[in-house]
Amino acid sequence: MSNSRQPDIKYNKSGYADKTAYEAMKNIQKEERKQLITKLKELAKKYGYRIVGEIELKEVDGNG
Repeated sequence: MSNSRQPDIKYNKSGYADKTAYEAMKNIQKEERKQLITKLKELAKKYGYRIVGEIELKEVDGNG
């Protein structure tokens, strides 16, 4: 199990690997990122811009 601030989604609360839950959470996060990028593209278009490069997202904790 991970010692980082955010829990490691590969493991359940008991510390055992849970591949099914991990894959589900990974898919949810992927969909959330897709929706965010769509919104960023719409916002850029609203102001007369378009995004022409790769958008890299890094998840931050609640303090950053």
